[in-house]
Amino acid sequence: MLKAVFAAATVCAALWTGMAQAAEIAKLYDALPAHYQENGVNVAVFNDWAPDEFVDKDGKLEGWSVDLARAIQDRLGVPFHYQATSFDAVIPGLVAKRFDAGFASFGSTPERLKVLDFVPQRKIGTGFAVPASSDLKIDDVRDICGVTFAVQAGSWDDQTLTRLDKEECVAKGRPAVKFERQKDQASAELAVRSGRAQATIAADVKLAYAAKQTGALKLTSLVLAPVDSCIGVRKGDPLGKVLADALQSLVDDGTYEKIMKKWGIADDRMLKKITVITGNDS
Repeated sequence: MLKAVFAAATVCAALWTGMAQAAEIAKLYDALPAHYQENGVNVAVFNDWAPDEFVDKDGKLEGWSVDLARAIQDRLGVPFHYQATSFDAVIPGLVAKRFDAGFASFGSTPERLKVLDFVPQRKIGTGFAVPASSDLKIDDVRDICGVTFAVQAGSWDDQTLTRLDKEECVAKGRPAVKFERQKDQASAELAVRSGRAQATIAADVKLAYAAKQTGALKLTSLVLAPVDSCIGVRKGDPLGKVLADALQSLVDDGTYEKIMKKWGIADDRMLKKITVITGNDS
């Protein structure tokens, strides 16, 4: 008898959960502008930033950010049309309306906030990597001075290193950082592995993944303060708020944490509250 009662209660709970989720999906769908309801969402995905977003050896999009995109798609109830692309094509594509959302691990720089709004997905620290055989230590920001860095041109990390070079090296009479700017982070890491540069800078999660996969790199101890890793949308597009609300629902029901656990990054950098970054929040 008790088993029957428990079974009935379990079925009722499952039905209630399903109804609640269905209501949430309907609410999110209704909040979408009509053209997204009719046509779906064109999504640009950075093709080479593992473990966030990348194309695997079989040509399939993978990564924790991609998993979030697929879960958000399910919540909105409209198709996402994915296109893997280089990082430098994402912002121009958003501005030109070829894409509606960019899953590209954006940092919300002032320059980017002139044309885009951002939906934060989690916090990411900025780390430094050197060849696995290197004796170079980067334990403090002063240790970057005089070092030859391979960086992805125009990236958040390029801008961060440029600022640190100006503030911590040049302004204080220390040797300037030497920049080897590359078209993408993979090329920057190759420059380090081949000895053309002494170090590289990027998201610490990304560098840890590269180090584990190749065995040719190692992270140094310095990690800069974590910043938001974001989805980008056109400035003022209501899609941003809907994506934020959908992501919040994933946080609230535990789906978000499950995805982070899958990728081994369920840590104190996960977010609890998702709000759109517009640059107008002062």
